[in-house]
Amino acid sequence: MERRIRSFGIVAGLLMAAWAVAQPDLPDTDIYLMDITTNAKGKLVFENPRKITKNPAYDNQPWWYPDGSAILYTSVPAESDTPRADINKFILATGRTLTVINTPRTSEFSPMLMADKTHISVVRILEDNQTQVLAKCADVNDECKTLFPRLLGVAYYTWLDNNRVAMALLTSEEELVLTIGNVATGRVDTIAQNVGRCVQRVPGKNPMLAFVDKNKKTWTIRLYDGRSGKISDLVPVAEAEAEDFAFMPDGSILMGGGSVLYRYQTPALQPTTRTPAPPAKSGKEEAKKQEEKKSSGLWEKAADFSQSPVRQFYRLAVSPNGDKLALVVYSGAKP
Repeated sequence: MERRIRSFGIVAGLLMAAWAVAQPDLPDTDIYLMDITTNAKGKLVFENPRKITKNPAYDNQPWWYPDGSAILYTSVPAESDTPRADINKFILATGRTLTVINTPRTSEFSPMLMADKTHISVVRILEDNQTQVLAKCADVNDECKTLFPRLLGVAYYTWLDNNRVAMALLTSEEELVLTIGNVATGRVDTIAQNVGRCVQRVPGKNPMLAFVDKNKKTWTIRLYDGRSGKISDLVPVAEAEAEDFAFMPDGSILMGGGSVLYRYQTPALQPTTRTPAPPAKSGKEEAKKQEEKKSSGLWEKAADFSQSPVRQFYRLAVSPNGDKLALVVYSGAKP
């Protein structure tokens, strides 16, 4: 049964997202880049991990440019006396890093290039170090404009199309509520309660959104159809309490954490023409394959990074053409 969509006006009593409560306590994280290739058996291969961040503090929330030429990410300089999050840009061709948003009195998180290819949207924490809003910033002069002035508590978001944006708002019960806002009309509707932090647009021309529903014991990735407004179940999460995932260009999903990465082939999202499946294997080879799948039988182990520098990761982002994977690596307890 679908949740009834209701209008979402002023959001009162919203708290700050956990990663923004005390910026000096942000985890020590780095962003690594890996190559994605396909072997002779058609399996994805993840190799050649290299660190693209040099700041010994918080570097997180990578987002790919649509042409795959660069990555935007959030960075909190370790040497700053009053830590504020700014936005950096890593250029793949040169390996050069530029600071594109540097605001001394506010912090910016979760950068994404907007449809006009000029502005960068961000979750912005204002001068009071409490108020969180969705804003668009011009990287040439650091000017930022709040997109929904009456909507507070924006924690995570992604763009559904040029005008509509999905925003996860943190409530006083410390749960995330998923909303869809229209920048052209200012309307904001609630579509789901108690969701995960990862909200992703599904690859393809149709405006579809994927998110993690936490309302049942087994969390589930669900799909929101931006045309009809219907919400449907897609697949249980890859492992207990997993919530970070990313789409490959073919619609398959990568998900995992710690050192193990899983892949789910999404039948409903696959191209209509596909290579016929190879004959079923038997014996030890088939037994090994089954062991690599989760109890749901839907996720297949794609990689084990336990012997690599990315042996502890959580957030991930796939390049637009699917040839590179950005991973956020941490030390100690999972953030």
